[in-house]
Amino acid sequence: MICPHCLKTIDDNETFCPHCHGYVGSSSSSEFVFCEGCGARLSTHDRTCPKCGRPAPGILSVESSSSDLAAGKTASFPRLTKHMIQTETPAVEPISAARELDDSVDPSSTNVLDRGDLDRAAGTVKPVMPVEDPYHPHRRSFRGLIIALVAIALIGGGAAFVALDPLGVMPGFYESFKNAAQEAFPSRQVAEDPQNQQTVEPVVPQGSDAVEPEPKEDTELTDDEVFAVLSDAYDKLLEYDSQEGIGEVIDSFNSYYLDPDLASREANSRTAYELRDAIQETIDELEGIEAPADTVYAEDIDHMIQLATWMYGRVDQICASWDVSLAIPEGESTLAAEDDILQPMREAGSSDLDQFDAHLGEWEPQEK
Repeated sequence: MICPHCLKTIDDNETFCPHCHGYVGSSSSSEFVFCEGCGARLSTHDRTCPKCGRPAPGILSVESSSSDLAAGKTASFPRLTKHMIQTETPAVEPISAARELDDSVDPSSTNVLDRGDLDRAAGTVKPVMPVEDPYHPHRRSFRGLIIALVAIALIGGGAAFVALDPLGVMPGFYESFKNAAQEAFPSRQVAEDPQNQQTVEPVVPQGSDAVEPEPKEDTELTDDEVFAVLSDAYDKLLEYDSQEGIGEVIDSFNSYYLDPDLASREANSRTAYELRDAIQETIDELEGIEAPADTVYAEDIDHMIQLATWMYGRVDQICASWDVSLAIPEGESTLAAEDDILQPMREAGSSDLDQFDAHLGEWEPQEK
């Protein structure tokens, strides 16, 4: 016989070609048909398609068809003849010996031909459109949409809770935040200026029993009184400039600004803040002098205010460095932040000190 694969002459009793190893036994691909439901290839032993369960066309005998019809398995499926199967089955490429052997050894196994192979064998290559599996339909997932809606609801609900404040907790939160800021940065708080405070005059009802407001007393000072105020302020500036004043402030800073104990730093920083507050009171007192318009001490008042302002600047730069030191929490290294602590003093420089020392003796008030 001639091998249908390699066209070489071989013995008639051969099952596999010794040249190309193709299967040349009695079983051939013409004994197989294809399921009309899923396209799976069926063997002569198959009564129904092992893949989808559809009854095999044309292979069932009359007896088996009757029994299956009685069982409701072959209803509405016409029986095909062998001639119809051979004429309607497309030609395919020769099947390898290993694939043919698998089908012949295990008739229950199912092999589905590739649609592309069938189109190439027929000479027409058509795009294969995806077919939805009727037994495993594709289900659309809304998981991403649900997650997005939940996130939007949480964010919107949080913003609405903060804005509407249904529990009334936000005013207390703002107050606690303000108090915490005052404790952490005491020198950053704006001192109240008595001159900017507006006095609300009492409303007196009009009528016969109306009481006229008492006229304000004239608080204008005499020149002698102005000189006494200036002399007292000058003595205070000398105390501020002494070792007991700014000298103690400098010693406390140099000794404790790197102390790892936060409580110790807070205790030793009080001298600087107290001295700065005292200097501010002196400045307010000088600016509030009600001197006569033609007073002879007008220039002395300006000089004393300038001296007090320079003294205030000397202490304020130390307080600014204390602010940085006190902002370091307990347990963190203060040595690592030394440059940051000393930065306010570096930026301020020694201008206030130089100006104060240069004019302190020259601007001492003299009685006129």
